[in-house]
Amino acid sequence: MKPVFILLGLILISLLGCGCSQPATSLPPVAPAVTSTAEQLVPVITSSPVQTKTPSVSDNTITIRRTFDPVNITVKAGATVRWVNGDSTEDPALYNPTHRIQFADADKTTSPVLSPAQSWSLIFRSTGVFTYTDIVHKDMQGTVTVE
Repeated sequence: MKPVFILLGLILISLLGCGCSQPATSLPPVAPAVTSTAEQLVPVITSSPVQTKTPSVSDNTITIRRTFDPVNITVKAGATVRWVNGDSTEDPALYNPTHRIQFADADKTTSPVLSPAQSWSLIFRSTGVFTYTDIVHKDMQGTVTVE
């Protein structure tokens, strides 16, 4: 009778092992996207840990570290501008390291709350001057000029 239990135990172990031996197929992570009703503004939300294939915006990146850097930026129509929250929860002088960008356009295009290391991108399709503020830190303001 013992060989039966040993055999059943081996079968059970091999069945459990079969389910765990194959690597799980995973889909590439997809950053959530938000579409604006304003024709000239199309936001795209990304978080630093998520690897996405987006157009390079290295020249059009605004870093947030208690202020916008740069405060004013000029880009070509169709360009993507990205805001990166460079603030840290470890900075004791910073009360709230989150940020939320809001534009003064008719639709009040607004980013989600950006925690440290998160970013948000916006495609500017039309020319004009677009002013924005951080609605978490109301004293922070900036401008995107689209040519």
